[in-house]
Amino acid sequence: MRNQHATRVAHADGAAARDRDGSRRYRLAVLNSHPIQYFAPLYRRLAARPEIDLTVLYCSDQGATSYLDREFGQRVTWDVPLLEGYRHQVLPNLRRGGRVEGFTSLVNPGVVGAVRAGRFDALWLHSYHYVTHCMAVAAARMAGTPLLYRTESSLTYDRRVPRPPHVRLLKPLLLRALFSQVSAFLSIGTLNTEFYLHHGVRREDVFQVPYSVDNDFFAEQAARHRPNRERLRAELGIEPDAVVFAFPAKMTPLKRPLDALRAYRRIPAGPPKALLMAGDGELRAEAERYAARHELDGVRFLGFVNQSDLPRVYAVSDVLLRPDGVCRGDWGLTVNEAMAAGLAVISTDCIAASADLVEPGGNGFVVRYGDLDDLAAAMGEAVADPERCRRMGRRSAEIMARWSYEECVQGVLAALRHLETPRGGNA
Repeated sequence: MRNQHATRVAHADGAAARDRDGSRRYRLAVLNSHPIQYFAPLYRRLAARPEIDLTVLYCSDQGATSYLDREFGQRVTWDVPLLEGYRHQVLPNLRRGGRVEGFTSLVNPGVVGAVRAGRFDALWLHSYHYVTHCMAVAAARMAGTPLLYRTESSLTYDRRVPRPPHVRLLKPLLLRALFSQVSAFLSIGTLNTEFYLHHGVRREDVFQVPYSVDNDFFAEQAARHRPNRERLRAELGIEPDAVVFAFPAKMTPLKRPLDALRAYRRIPAGPPKALLMAGDGELRAEAERYAARHELDGVRFLGFVNQSDLPRVYAVSDVLLRPDGVCRGDWGLTVNEAMAAGLAVISTDCIAASADLVEPGGNGFVVRYGDLDDLAAAMGEAVADPERCRRMGRRSAEIMARWSYEECVQGVLAALRHLETPRGGNA
């Protein structure tokens, strides 16, 4: 079925926006739940493009201000700029003082007026998880504004985690109803494209906007710290020639820190090794007890590490460890970070990034989710051949050269141009 509100890329008065040289300029609005450290650099790049007049609408300022992160178990203040370099607006939320969590935690009626008054050429949604998103879809329909849609969803979670019968029945129907209102889909990677196609989206309406991080930041900052690598290792009590694994994640059941420790314990004795646990959360105390009980040499608990300090952790390390992934079919953006910093990767087949960024034997290993023997075997291979780890790290950096914000910008522009075609709406 065709998108009933059709495609509209001109302003309400019928005149398309143009730069002074006559080139096309698109008025693009993005609706986000709250400022996110991975998205802000992309917004700055989009705003810098002459073809795009960008406005970001936030439902909450959580993230830009200090907030209690229950999974970390502490208050968090991100130490990188989240609101600089692009036009943005924080919409009043009727649920004052509420956290960004459940469906009713974000109720921002102002999105209706913002969409109608903005005369946007497109409205970009990131999910359907809040009341405000439903308001935004209705507002876009009333204003005749085409929708772009980008989500982290894949089929991994649905395939591996049992769902109640009513959810299995209703979810596809709801998604198809939502997707019928969307004109173009922004895919973060292979498994995300598969998700869209599975739910009836036409391939020609899907554009590649890969899930990315600020590659330059992580590469440059890791390179800045790397000359001090031996000293930094000494400060942590780690041998200079050890193969070091990095686990930068929340200490929660979903992230499976105990799997990392159990697999580390199974690595055969031999060459020196270490494991940096960079995170905090409800399982930290249990993880520390496990490491102490089994006398795991080389395990270091760093606590919460803010964004600007992560490159130092990566500079000390050789291999990223991601033993998780089943929670939502997560992408796993720490894979991007570590690869940009020049690390090899060990990730599970439930981490969506594995399908696009991890070349088994090339820049890392993809292991079966929940299989400790498989995870330990991959870690053991890394420890046994440090030079191979270094080659894998160099290959990671090469791969990231083609998986950046620049590819995102080009994908967004392609989707916006698609709106001008006769069939630029979802069927």
